[in-house]
Formats: sequence, C-alpha cells, structure tokens
Amino acid sequence: MEGVSKCRFWPTLFLLLKMKKIIFLLLAIVCFGANASELAAEGTDEKVTTASSSVVMQQLKGKIGPYAIVMNLDLRAMSEGEIVGTYYYVSRPHSIFTLRLVSMAAINAKGSMMIVLEEYSPAGKHTGTFDGQYECRGDYYAGTFTNATTGKKFKFVLE
Repeated sequence: MEGVSKCRFWPTLFLLLKMKKIIFLLLAIVCFGANASELAAEGTDEKVTTASSSVVMQQLKGKIGPYAIVMNLDLRAMSEGEIVGTYYYVSRPHSIFTLRLVSMAAINAKGSMMIVLEEYSPAGKHTGTFDGQYECRGDYYAGTFTNATTGKKFKFVLE
C-alpha cells in the first residue's frame, strides 16, 4: 500500500505546480497585457527581473519632486504590513530604502489601484509615505510622497 500512496503524491504535486504556473500567467496577463505569454514563457522582460521562480520584481523609474529614483516592487499577492519592495535615489544608489504596504484598494477592473507604501531608511526608521494610484497595465505609479520628519509633500511619478 505504501507504493500506491507514493504514486498518488507525485501526480498531485505536479498538478499543484501546474496550477501555480497558470495563476502566475493570469496575473501576468492582467499586469502586462498582450506580452504576458511571452513573459511567462521566457521569464525575462526589460522591466521585470527574476531572482527565483517565486519572486517577480517590477522596476519603475521616475522622480519624487526633483529627485530621480528607481523603485522595485514585488508583483506577488501583497498583504498589508509586508515588505513589498525597495527604492533608491539615483544620486545615492547604495542607500536602499525599504517599502512596506500600508493599504491597497482596487479602483476598477482594469488594474488601477490606490496603494499606500511606507518608506523605511537603511537604518529601519520610518522616513516617508507614498500615497498614489498604480496602473497595472501601464506600469505607472503616481501620487504624493510625504516626508515623515518634516511633513513636506512632493509629487512623484514613476513609469
């Protein structure tokens, strides 16, 4: 009987792994439109890098006020309170800030979401908040950044 249970385990595991790939493909289609099947097949894209098969990062570039930044967001299902990415100022690429998800709410079925992210310095101090609209199909995140220390607000636009 042990041989029978082992034989049932592998097909079940294979089916679960296949379902995971299908779910990833559906998520990719929503976020990347027509190029999703190519992305899933190749695992590469100029805006997406993969560190492992379970992590997909999206790189957005733009500015907070006059300051150029590069932001990397994790595209897996995000939960409030989790670290969902990092960013750095182009002028200081070795000083990497951590981004923690505060809230996320869908605006419409086309992939628009309101996302609030808290920024944490390399030392772990809460230093700012991104509050903006994320467009999944257009790889676009824009809104207001608030400095936690001074309360000063800056517009940000990332593509």
